[in-house]
Amino acid sequence: MPDLPMEKRNYFGFLWHAVFLSITITFTEVNTVIPAMILQIGGGELQVGIASAIMIGVPLIAQLNFSGFLHGRARKKPYMLLGINLRILSLILIALTMLSIARLSVFQGLLIIYSELLLFTVSGAFASVSYVDLIGKSFSAELRRRFFTRKQIISSVGILVSALIARQVLAATSYPVSYGVLFFAAGGVLLIASAGFWRIYEPSVQKRSKSAGYLKTLASLPGVLKRDPNLRTYLFYLNSVGIHVALIPFYVSLAKLRYSLDPALAGNLMFFQISGMVVSSLLWPRVVRRGGFRAMLRIWSGFSFVLPLAALGIAWFLPMPFYLMLFFFVGVVVSARTVSRDAITVELSTEENRVLYAGIIGTLNLSIVVVPILLGTLIAALGYPVVFVAAAFASLLSFCFLRCLECPVDYEEA
Repeated sequence: MPDLPMEKRNYFGFLWHAVFLSITITFTEVNTVIPAMILQIGGGELQVGIASAIMIGVPLIAQLNFSGFLHGRARKKPYMLLGINLRILSLILIALTMLSIARLSVFQGLLIIYSELLLFTVSGAFASVSYVDLIGKSFSAELRRRFFTRKQIISSVGILVSALIARQVLAATSYPVSYGVLFFAAGGVLLIASAGFWRIYEPSVQKRSKSAGYLKTLASLPGVLKRDPNLRTYLFYLNSVGIHVALIPFYVSLAKLRYSLDPALAGNLMFFQISGMVVSSLLWPRVVRRGGFRAMLRIWSGFSFVLPLAALGIAWFLPMPFYLMLFFFVGVVVSARTVSRDAITVELSTEENRVLYAGIIGTLNLSIVVVPILLGTLIAALGYPVVFVAAAFASLLSFCFLRCLECPVDYEEA
């Protein structure tokens, strides 16, 4: 553990990155901006599902391979910076593609965008594995606990400002220039965010073992899962509640079906979602103090059950303003997931196995990996009501697993 000045330096370095990363995430929002862009290029539900699988599922699979590569390495910071720089490059490439999309067929445009999104997410997964490890060894347990909630509050300023800017860009500029501007801006802001990581001091640790390859890491999974029943329980929880995570982008395609979809509407949906994230982030420190991170998971599960049913009722019986309000509560869910996900991973693991656990949790969160494409196919075949109702009731299973989950940081507070 670094001394106090270094710990503070790391703390503010991570917060700097969090503020500017929040702006990048807003400009490339996976639940609104990306699906709307795919639909406007000419895709349908299946194509939205493919994009969601790339943005949400692929990096989770990649984490296991990267965790095998990084597990035995003494220093993680250089690899984290490499991943961030590749993400910046991918954002610029997406912007250039969107500005020239008129010269391409729908198939060509989607194929190129998918490739660039793949670079964006895989490089992000590479950086994410190192990020979790660096947080785990850079802060004391007490400071780390505060970091996950304070990061969300401080990032809210950047999120809210960037949401207003993005909504204005989408409303004031025509397709495809609007998306080109957003992705160019996202790349520039992510470059500024990376400055926080250049200042981070990485505590030196003894190299424990050689880096494992993908197959060797994969072969170790049964033993790890057998020794840690708590990890197994958490994986069951993530897979049950993760179906709703994969469902969220299809709220945008439902809006296109029942109302209409243009850049202005996409911007409004994004703004209401971001508003929900900002408002709820002010409440999470109190929630965590009273009920620990288990309370965050309970909120995540509850909304994952209610929202698909609410989306169907609003879309079929109520006008657009009510559907915009739905996205406010989608933002609450996204915020709860963001705050609790890395925190639970850090607390369930130790310094020795944290990188490996991050890879295992990502890879075995299978519902987010495979379900987006399956959802797109099923919606096209069966319609929205059947799929949304099934996804809602799948979320109920998560409460069963949550009852069995032990979260050490919650007991430390008790």
